[in-house]
Amino acid sequence: MKKRIISLVALLALAFAVSMPTASARATTFKPSLTFNGTTAVCSVICKAPNSNDQVKATLALYQGTTQLDSWSVSGKGVVSISEQCKVQSEKTYKLTLTYSINGVSKPSVSVTATCP
Repeated sequence: MKKRIISLVALLALAFAVSMPTASARATTFKPSLTFNGTTAVCSVICKAPNSNDQVKATLALYQGTTQLDSWSVSGKGVVSISEQCKVQSEKTYKLTLTYSINGVSKPSVSVTATCP
């Protein structure tokens, strides 16, 4: 009886270990943040690759309509971040776009839109 219980516990532990996703199997999502401090846009993102050795390149660009106001780029391994500011005008709508690649493979860009109060 004791051997059956130990075998069952070992089988369950193996089943859970196989079904748990590894770090490289997780979906990687990068979402930029656009907030305002008065008439200053605060533009930021944290880009965390699936693996700490992955090469990450990221660029944030701030737009008003089709006009690019500013952009910032960074590269590194594993985790990179950008946190920058740009003067803007009240009651205007702005779009912050993140373009990035992991290990040289371009990923779909991600944008957020917000209006300066």
